Amino acid sequence: MDIMIHALDIAGSEWFIIILTVIIVLVPSKITNISKTIGKFIGEFEKTKNSFMEEKNNLVNDQSFNNQKYKGPSIQRPISSEREKLEIIAKSLNLDIENKTDDELRNMISSHLK
Repeated sequence: MDIMIHALDIAGSEWFIIILTVIIVLVPSKITNISKTIGKFIGEFEKTKNSFMEEKNNLVNDQSFNNQKYKGPSIQRPISSEREKLEIIAKSLNLDIENKTDDELRNMISSHLK
């Protein structure tokens, strides 16, 4: 009995070849349907990918989009406190920040942005 087990010592890649051969021999009509479905899927995927790439290129090349300049605050380093954030936003909106509390700055910023 041990001799029979060792005689059927088949590795993973050999099982793959055996199963692939059985599928090709026994199920040829299903393979054509599966390959058609995979081909349609790949075609739709390529169309969608090309559509997205074209859309992206149109946005990048759009002159009206490129002419707009960023009008927000210029931040060169990490901001560590809430107060510093409020001061940067208020300065970018040309608001007076002298002797103002955090709540007053928040109210001024929100009323200016409305």
